[in-house]
Amino acid sequence: MRIRTRLRAATHLALATLVLAVGAGSWITAGAGAAIRATNQKAVLVSSQATGDKGVIDHLVAGFRKGVAMYHYALGKVVVDQDPSTYVSLLRTLASDGFTFIMVTFPPFIQALDTVAPEFPKVHFVLLDAQLPKPLPNVQSEFFYENQSSFLAGALAAYMTRTDKVGFIGGIVQNVINRYLAGFYQGVKYVNPRVNVCWTYTNNLQDPALGKQVALEMYHQGIDVIHAATAGTELGIYEASAQAHKYLIGADVNILPLDPKWGLSATGPHFAHAAELVLKQQAEGKFRPGTFQYGIRFGAVGIYPFNNRLVPKSVQQKVLALKKLLIEGKIHVHGGSDPNQYVKRLDNCHNG
Repeated sequence: MRIRTRLRAATHLALATLVLAVGAGSWITAGAGAAIRATNQKAVLVSSQATGDKGVIDHLVAGFRKGVAMYHYALGKVVVDQDPSTYVSLLRTLASDGFTFIMVTFPPFIQALDTVAPEFPKVHFVLLDAQLPKPLPNVQSEFFYENQSSFLAGALAAYMTRTDKVGFIGGIVQNVINRYLAGFYQGVKYVNPRVNVCWTYTNNLQDPALGKQVALEMYHQGIDVIHAATAGTELGIYEASAQAHKYLIGADVNILPLDPKWGLSATGPHFAHAAELVLKQQAEGKFRPGTFQYGIRFGAVGIYPFNNRLVPKSVQQKVLALKKLLIEGKIHVHGGSDPNQYVKRLDNCHNG
């Protein structure tokens, strides 16, 4: 379900309608059990995508909830706003209301954050999976090397395909999504250069019906393994996999509860850990402005559990051996810093 909200900066009532319960009620009262205490601080997570996706956003919210409780924040709040025209007024309202830590998600918030952050130099902002045009002293951009984890997805697909034709479905054309594609392509070709890699985009992050349609079209074209990075749209791709009886490798969450019969595994960042990491920095007084990109050596990205019923132990061992090589720096995966340019050089649906 899509949640659209509109906010006027001067109206606290309107802001209240955006709040999602992240504990028992709209607010989190931090629990006990951690030495680090942020009892004088208020934290808020602002998402440009709806919750309930059983994927990235739900995991991010879970990590935020855990971090707020673990580090004893005075208050925690989750806000969903999918209307970019309200982003500037929303951030101003939150900063004016005493939130000392504001985490926002993905490229749609770039312009608003670039506008608002300089107005509130004592407030710390985190921008997840996106980067401002220029650095600001109170903003951290948190990135991942999804190309490294999706390299393992590509290797797994190459080992498991029976048709020598595998596919990738991205949510939208942007750096983040193309890092998945870049790594997937290289992983496939590393294992078997003869396997064709085909890809497309849904141009929507929250349309399961469209995801199902696109995935079924791919499966009907002879593709027997798909790697999908489509956020909420991926819910429909799980259904397509089950309906077509074809393999699927998910992104960012454990796929096994979602597609237990045909899901092979999943790869990508651990978004819950990402939220906990920056909340810890803030609570310790060690907030780090600037751009930080975390990869497989730091445990920030990786491969989720295999479906033991589908993936032979021998294949699991081969994929994990490649993971070890990645950690040791013995395999270099391209497309981490400029994936869009890298993807332009690749052949869609052709050997090579």
